[in-house]
This record gives sequence, structure tokens and C-alpha cells, in this order.
Amino acid sequence: MSYKIKNFSPSNNKETLKKVDFESKPGQITNVYLEDEKQKSFKKIILGRQKNKTGRYQVDNEDVINKNFIKLHTEYIKTDTWFERLVPTKWILALSLLSDLQFLRNARIKYAEKKYEYLSLLDSKNDLSDLKLRRDIDEAINKFIKFSNESHEKIINNLDDVLSKLNEGMSQKMFNEFSPQVKVLSKALFDIEKEKLLKRMEFKFVQVLYDRVESLNELRDCCTCEFNTKKSNNKLLRKRKNLFEYKQTKFIVEKQLKFLNIRLNKLRLESILLFFRKRTISTQFKFELDKFYKTYSVAKEVQQEISSELNKWKKVIKDKVSDQNLTEKKFLFNFIKTESSLLTKFIISNIHNYHKLILTGEVKYGNKNEFLSLRKHYKKQIVPVFKQAELWMENNFKNLDINFEWFLKGSFKLTSLNMIYVKILKAINLGKKNIILSDFLHLLTNKDYEMLFDTISKINEFYPEISFIILHSRTFTISDISKNKKIYWSRNNELVKTTNKEFFEKNLIDICKNELGESNVFSYTKESDNLIDVENRLWNVNTKKFNESGFIFINPLEISTEFIENNSVPINVRIIRTNKYHDKNMYFGITKNKTKIYFYSEDKTFERENEAVLYFEEHSISAII
Repeated sequence: MSYKIKNFSPSNNKETLKKVDFESKPGQITNVYLEDEKQKSFKKIILGRQKNKTGRYQVDNEDVINKNFIKLHTEYIKTDTWFERLVPTKWILALSLLSDLQFLRNARIKYAEKKYEYLSLLDSKNDLSDLKLRRDIDEAINKFIKFSNESHEKIINNLDDVLSKLNEGMSQKMFNEFSPQVKVLSKALFDIEKEKLLKRMEFKFVQVLYDRVESLNELRDCCTCEFNTKKSNNKLLRKRKNLFEYKQTKFIVEKQLKFLNIRLNKLRLESILLFFRKRTISTQFKFELDKFYKTYSVAKEVQQEISSELNKWKKVIKDKVSDQNLTEKKFLFNFIKTESSLLTKFIISNIHNYHKLILTGEVKYGNKNEFLSLRKHYKKQIVPVFKQAELWMENNFKNLDINFEWFLKGSFKLTSLNMIYVKILKAINLGKKNIILSDFLHLLTNKDYEMLFDTISKINEFYPEISFIILHSRTFTISDISKNKKIYWSRNNELVKTTNKEFFEKNLIDICKNELGESNVFSYTKESDNLIDVENRLWNVNTKKFNESGFIFINPLEISTEFIENNSVPINVRIIRTNKYHDKNMYFGITKNKTKIYFYSEDKTFERENEAVLYFEEHSISAII
């Protein structure tokens, strides 16, 4: 679930929306129709700027802590400014992609991997036996690191599960009767405490791993071939002493050390971010707790008990981590030591076997031209980080059918649609899974509107975890208004979810007044109790009460294009082309009495200037005045 807001009532009583129940699902478009004032109120809530008095508020299955939490998960797209158009698109998208730590880390790893593979290939000097040795050593080191990581990950995950359950249980036990903010913030605060300790354990493990891998370049003395060759009486052997140098591990080890160093830097950065996050949440938690104490006049003794329980909670977490440290020490100093010893023996043995091949003259050399081609191939594989970001974006544009080739080269963005694309792609690059489009779709041309929704469909296809929330103040900007589709709107100052059919029925008077003008409004005169004259046709309506004359509002989603025998009235219309509604299934016609009418048809298509017969039933009438 992307957004899940249940029984939310804002703490500020002045807000026009008094209660909100709202959900948005991954891979789907969620439409919200609100007037300006209520739209402002909803915007505050969905962007985390309004605290809740009651109810629960989750984004991406996590309880919302503050508006900064929302910023990490949500992109709110509004109309662009002239300044935004001047910033080069290439820089916006590349820098946003490089702000994604996961992408940046993977890009740096890929660059380092290809770079050191190329250097190792050059260092082998077309010696196939040497090249095979390097590959065997590389594979062995990879297996050692992978096995160590998997084993340590099990220890961390088990401890993480225990502490997560502890934090969930303690927050429920201590703050179940408190305001929702206190319970959510308490869990978030101690989750950070847990994360800090786990990061520290992981950092220590990676450091030990780093030292073990680095020591593999210091095994020169373990193989005496190099020393014996230098001191040999054989002149021919002395001339070939460079072949006996302990050099096969150099670039392989440097590559792995680079990977581990990237991981250490990642852990350092995450620890720093946790420190600042803890400080922010701690301040907010204290504020909410003090506010609760003051509101409900909580006694000092009770406050001291709660403070004591919080200290115990923190101590329990530290004690469980301390208990785990005994297992951690055994793992670091016994298990890894044993595994690295086996790795060392394997490397020494294989290098010594290679030296034997040199002595017996069994070393194999490759074809010179093939080596040159292979060298060029490996060099092309080395792609700088920024270039990787550019290539990733270009592939993404192709997947989403966005033609940005000219757009990336220029710095000035010619249309608003291009700016919308940039903001959506920026959100994707930053890993945000919720994209909110503000009420600006009415500013787009029909062509731009269609292109935008084609792109959104592609995004839902390639990124099924992303949800789109679109705000509307006009019905014609809704992309799909078929009668059974769901829409959110305000009823009695509450945000409710209904079908489009019910939405039009309840709001048709306002929609006609603000958008459709005199369309879908028919004058009538009463002939008898349940018989009325509409468009010079008698209509028997049994369940409605009418004045002697007046007007009826006809729901465009409740008009039939098929013959209905009982209690319906046929109305002849001439189809007129209109571009008002973006949903192509909404048609516009005019009756013989010059009454304009919109009607919805999914099953039949109608051409301009053709005649059609529409059938009104009793439930087609939304209002009578």
C-alpha cells in the first residue's frame, strides 16, 4: 500500500476537511476531486504538514513521523517556474540519479570492477596461464567474501527481528492510550537506536573483512620461488625473475578493497544520517509527550514512571546487542580467521603451481591480435559514474517512449509537459514511490494530456511499485470517468470514496454550474401526478415528485444508448464534436429543442453530425429544481 490514511482527523479544527479515509495503491492512478479550499486542506494532510488528532497515517507501509519523512517517499508536482526552465535537464536528472545512494554505489562498484579487470589483463601480458591463475584467485576471494557476508547477515537479521518485535511490543504496551503521534514516534526513536547498534556491528565486520583481504597482498614470503630465482646461479633463470614476482593478487585485491571501502563509506554516511534523524525525532517525541502531559494533566509520578520505562527500554536493547557481541566475536575471530587461512593456502598453492609451469616451460601465451582486441574490449567496459547515469537515463527514456534526445542537449525547456516529465523522472531517480500531480491538467493541450497519460501507463508498466495521485477541480481532466471507476471527493467535509456514477449524481448541479453551463439541464412541465413533458415527449416517472414546471438534471453516466422498454423516454440528438472532456468516451450532442447534453458511452462510438437516440430512465435524474 502506498498511502493509507484511516480515520484521520486534523489537529487544527480550522481545516475544511474534518475526516479523511484515503488509500492509493502501487501501479494505479488515484483521482481526488476537491474545491480549492478543501484541496489546500488535503494537500497539507497528504504532504505531512498537518498532524492527526485521531487515526493512523502510513506511507509505503511505514507510519508517518513528520513532513521530512513524506519528502523522502513522495514527489509533489506543481506548475513550473521560469527559473526551473533555465536549469539544464541533463544536470537535474543526472544529479538526482546520483543522489540515489544505491545507484551511486553500484555505479562506483561497476567502474572499479571493470577498471581493475582491465589493469589485471594488461599486467598478465598475454600469459594465458597467468590470466587463468588471476581468475581462479578472484573467484576464490569472491566466494570467501560472499560466504562471510551471508553468514554475518544471518546474525544481524536474527537480532534485527528480535529488536523490532521488542520495539513494537513496548510502544503498544507503554503508549497505547496516548495520542497516535507519541506511539509512532516512540517506536521510530528506538528503531533508530536499534539501527545505530546494528550499523556499528556491521561496520566492525567489514573492517575485519577489509584487513583479511588486504593481507592477501602480503604473502610474498610464503612462496620462496621469487627469492630463489634472484639468488640462482642460472643466468637464464635470473633474467626471467620478473615472472616469479608475487603480483597476481595486486589488482584483484585492490578491486575488492575498493568494494569494501565503498561499503564502509556507505555505513559511515548512514550512521551520520541516523544521528541527525534521532535528534529530530527525539525533539519531536519530547514535544508530543509534554503536550500530552499538559493536555491531560498527567501527574509527575506517572511522568517519572514513563521516563524510567523508557530508560529500561533502551537498556534492554543494549543488553541484547551486548549478548549478541559474544557470538559476534567468535564469528569475527574464529570463523573468518579459519576461512581466510584456507583462502591463503589456496592462493599460495596456486601461485606456486604457476611458478612450476614457468620452470618447466609449460606456460601458454595467447595470440597477439586476439589480446589487443580483448584489451580494447575491456577498456570500453570502463564507464565513468556520470556516464553510467546518462546511459541509464537514455535507456529509461526509450522504455517510457519519451523522446529526450534534443531535450537533454539543450538547457531551455520549451513546454510545460517537458517540465512534468523531468519532475517525474527526477522522482523515479530519487526512489520515490508516490507521485502527486497538483491541479494543473486543465492547462495542458489535448495532445500534451494524451502524451502525459501514455507515459504514466508506461511508468506503471516498468515501475509497478509507483502510484500516482492526481488532484482535480474539474471533471473533464479525469482520464477515466466510466461509471464504476472510483474517485475521492468531499461530502459533508469528509473525504469519501465512491463510484464516478454516484459522484456525478451527488454533484451534478455544481458541475453543471461551474463546468457544463446549461448542458444536461432539461426543462419540464407537469401533465399529471407522475407524467411530465420533456422535449415534447411524455415521460412516466413513478418515484419522483415534480412541481408544475421546472428543470431536471440528467446524469451523463446514467444515459443509455440502447432501447429500454419500461419507463424510459427517448431523446433524439445530433452529435457535435467537443474537446472538453479528455475521456474520449464522453460525447456531446444537441437536441431538436437546442438543449445541450453530455453522455457517456463505452460500447458504441458516435461520429460528428450523426443522429443518435438516447434513453433516460428514472435513475438518470440527479436533481429537480
